[in-house]
Amino acid sequence: MELEPTNALDSARRQAETELVKDRPAKATRALTYVLEDLLPVPGTTFRVGVDPFLSLIPGAGQVSGAVFGSVLLFDAARLRMPIPVLARMLGNWAIDWVLGLIPFVGPFLDAAWRSNVKNLRLLNRTIDDRAQVRDASVKYWIAVVAILASMVGLILLVPALLIMWALRALP
Repeated sequence: MELEPTNALDSARRQAETELVKDRPAKATRALTYVLEDLLPVPGTTFRVGVDPFLSLIPGAGQVSGAVFGSVLLFDAARLRMPIPVLARMLGNWAIDWVLGLIPFVGPFLDAAWRSNVKNLRLLNRTIDDRAQVRDASVKYWIAVVAILASMVGLILLVPALLIMWALRALP
């Protein structure tokens, strides 16, 4: 016999566990993608823009925060046991978005045009819909996933650290 939740926290935890069991990207991932890429319509066009390009306007910290938010899709893809080639393609989209955003002055515009989070969410959904591509997790799979995600986090941390070191050396 299952007990009723005693408070809102138990209810929220059960709902989150139910959400993560489903074979779809988490609601939080879909919502974050919408906020990062499609939040605001550009007047007079069919184009939409999210907060990701605006984050690129903040030197250093904006790109790092945009990359961290964008990496949520990669972690969700790992949770859903996406094939390594799909994860690698998603990582490539994410990295290109990050590098484009670093370009002074035009970076935010390129960031808005590239829309890596939308590309990655579509790729994730397309892979889920093609069930033949999705396989069970194995030890090799998880080793590869951990290596990919660790290198991603290392890249996020390394570049700002190098920029700070370079700036400190340039000081008189």
